[in-house]
Amino acid sequence: MFIQLPLQKLYKRNLISKISFKILFPFLLSILFSFIALPSKAQYSPTQVKIALIVHFIEHTKFPPEAFKSPKEMIQIGILGDDPFGDELESFFAHYRINGRGLRVRRKKNASDLWGCQVIYISKSEQDKLTDILDYFRRYPTLTIGDNLKGFIEQCGVINFVTVNNNPYRFELNIEAAQKSNLGLDVGLFRIAQRIVACP
Repeated sequence: MFIQLPLQKLYKRNLISKISFKILFPFLLSILFSFIALPSKAQYSPTQVKIALIVHFIEHTKFPPEAFKSPKEMIQIGILGDDPFGDELESFFAHYRINGRGLRVRRKKNASDLWGCQVIYISKSEQDKLTDILDYFRRYPTLTIGDNLKGFIEQCGVINFVTVNNNPYRFELNIEAAQKSNLGLDVGLFRIAQRIVACP
């Protein structure tokens, strides 16, 4: 369900999520990997888990029609800065579809070179340029995802990976930033977010 909740309700939901995350997260991963084609292994690499979560974020984001040039345009995922994924992204996305759209990866060093991407993954190498990057992408209906970047959601990034108690797969989100970018986030993401904030 894609909804826009008052922030005070989101904070109450977030308190529950902190308690229930340890129970929900293994279940979440089992669901993710049941829909994503992976080698038949009992263990998955940290990179594979993070990619699966990114797919989950995209699946649970409703993009406005103007985010795409045509009904058949692929979802473009831009990797800004140093690429932490390598070829594994293409391996995951090769035969994957979200709402009938394929997934295409673009890698660039400059934000302007990723104009037109519906999803932007901002790597740790871009920490010093974060303010300018987020200022650029907030003009478009773009799902911005940070790689454990300090101040990411406080500066109106949408989703940021964080490490909590040696768990690198937690995330925080800014629901107001999503709304300002005309993105709808599924309520399921609120329940398992580590933290929810609003733009200043």
